Amino acid sequence: MLQAVRQASDLAVMELELLAIEIERIRRMAGRVGSSFGGGLLCLCCGAFLLLVAAVKALAWLTGSEVAGALIVAAPFILAAGGLGWWGTAKIRSVGRP
Repeated sequence: MLQAVRQASDLAVMELELLAIEIERIRRMAGRVGSSFGGGLLCLCCGAFLLLVAAVKALAWLTGSEVAGALIVAAPFILAAGGLGWWGTAKIRSVGRP
């Protein structure tokens, strides 16, 4: 009986060691995946910003005014922000109403 208890204890210790190894492997893999997505997101944001700057410069060249180019490029974002703000305030005002 004592030998069976010792073997069970040894088996439990080995299982915990294997679990720790697997958790460490999963943590490293999740870190790699997260850093890959983070790097991709950073490149996407930088690319989108450069695209917007290029659009402003192109419209400034076409219209002859950098301010007009910036307003044309910013107009959809301003409209989206206004629409989302209006929608959000409508949702907040509707809280508690039947």
